[in-house]
Amino acid sequence: MTEQEAEELSVVLLKVVGLLDQTAAFVRDKDSTENWEKYRRAVGKAMGEIYLEMEEPLWERFPHLKPKQLGGSYEIDPQIYEPNFYVPEQ
Repeated sequence: MTEQEAEELSVVLLKVVGLLDQTAAFVRDKDSTENWEKYRRAVGKAMGEIYLEMEEPLWERFPHLKPKQLGGSYEIDPQIYEPNFYVPEQ
């Protein structure tokens, strides 16, 4: 895998995690507390798998791609998350 391909893959995986986070907020705001608790656990497991099993090995090979928010140096363009699936009301 080239550096550019690794960057593309990392960004796609970050998008997936971002969408999962938005779905969790959606369920929290739109469903029962009981369903939210179940959903939150499932989303947490999925996000953990993506980070631990997919992103971390990629960042080990290409450390400069690890996002600043996670202790790396990579600047994420916030527009990668657009369009949003759900934005909680403030």
